[in-house]
Amino acid sequence: MELKRLQLNNHRNYAHLDLAPGPGVNVFVGANAGRGLEVTITLHGEGERVRRVIEVDGVRRRGFDLPGHFRVTLFWPDDLGLVKAGPEQRRRFLNQMLVQIEPGYARNLAALRRVLEQRNSLLKRIAAGEEAAGVLEAWNAELVAYGSEIAGARARAVEQLRLYAAESHAEIAAGEQLEIAYVGPPENFEDAVEKSLSDDLRRGSTTIGPHHDDLLIQLDGRDARSYASQGQQRTAVVSLKLAEAALVTRRAGERPVLLLDDVLSELDGDRRSALLRRVAGEGQVIITSAEMGPFPADLITGARVWSVNSGRIEACG
Repeated sequence: MELKRLQLNNHRNYAHLDLAPGPGVNVFVGANAGRGLEVTITLHGEGERVRRVIEVDGVRRRGFDLPGHFRVTLFWPDDLGLVKAGPEQRRRFLNQMLVQIEPGYARNLAALRRVLEQRNSLLKRIAAGEEAAGVLEAWNAELVAYGSEIAGARARAVEQLRLYAAESHAEIAAGEQLEIAYVGPPENFEDAVEKSLSDDLRRGSTTIGPHHDDLLIQLDGRDARSYASQGQQRTAVVSLKLAEAALVTRRAGERPVLLLDDVLSELDGDRRSALLRRVAGEGQVIITSAEMGPFPADLITGARVWSVNSGRIEACG
């Protein structure tokens, strides 16, 4: 997968931009270098709505058709929430990855959301005496069916991610051990849903299911959220993103575009150098930085370098 051309017209501080990134490493340097990623980030599912024309292999696509067609692995500072924030962000990480590579995953996810909305509404009506508990039977069956599909896809993906993430992290962090584990619904999912009824009625919401899943992240056997430094946490998240790219490549048969926005902050010199060596040769890579200093000369020699300043992006050299 490769981003061939990026065009902006009257988008934020860009009056006009026509950019053709190179097929390998692209480095954007400047105080607002991250703005060079805006449209690509928008394609990945973040950012604001903009009027855009998108082509994949010469075929026009709508923005919501892109997952599975335009494959992107993105790291940006908000991703530090994978370690620092609650389970919701880690579930989002798994979901955004799996819609690109797991057939039917997006459909199952949408169905689960519909089931939870209907079931939660019925729980409140039952608790108020407006419905009989029997009306939940069909929704319980759908919760188990769709939830099991989602949980199974997540479990398989995390088992594969685990190996890739550990390998990347050990290389970047001089042997430090990164471990991840999936925490999904109970093994006997159907039985657990039935037994949770009284608790569900009291709370007015569904307490069992993949909407409560989590991804445990540990460094050298200790919880990364509680015990890791800022640099260690950032390295762990970057390693997860590199693992995501490896898994997408394995499942889809082509490398995703790798976007690394302000990835080098809070990393010491050794980790910076190891990370940059790791991503070189990984297909099309787009890196942003406020300064050129962190980049080794051998990487810059083989990269396409761009200067970002006051709404302009210009090639260097």
